[in-house]
Amino acid sequence: MKTPSWRKQIAALGTAAALLLTAMPVYAQAATPPSEQLQAQHEQERDHWRFGGGHGHGHKHGEREARKLEFMKEAAQYFGISTEGKTAEQLKKELKAAKDANPAKWDKFIAAKKAQRLARLQDTAKRLGISTEGKTAKQLHDEIREACKNRMIKEKGGKPSADLKPEAKPEAKPGA
Repeated sequence: MKTPSWRKQIAALGTAAALLLTAMPVYAQAATPPSEQLQAQHEQERDHWRFGGGHGHGHKHGEREARKLEFMKEAAQYFGISTEGKTAEQLKKELKAAKDANPAKWDKFIAAKKAQRLARLQDTAKRLGISTEGKTAKQLHDEIREACKNRMIKEKGGKPSADLKPEAKPEAKPGA
């Protein structure tokens, strides 16, 4: 007696599915990282969220909007545009027109704002004991952030990050 071919296909598919299902736990178990690696990953993720990594860097939406409006008001003052009774949207359109009309003046304004930021970063770095010579704003920002992060960790009794390299201190000469 001959069995229909669809029964053979179902039996073959069922056998294949059973074999795949028995092999899955072995595959999943091999992909599980060791506990030390899991602990390190957990610490990294916790620090990411604790110290402002991602999702707005700890600033509230209203604070960002206020900073943007303040920047637009400074730019308007620089370009001689009145801000009285204007919405942020109107101010933005007028600034864009002024920027397009005089790109050199806009570049000069942006350079002045960057210089102000660098001066603030240098002042903060000096207060924290970080050398500022020959460093860009990004380098200073990163070092200040790392120093503050390490100080916060020390205050809470944790281990400081190994990312921050201590400044080289001159060694005292023996007998001096």
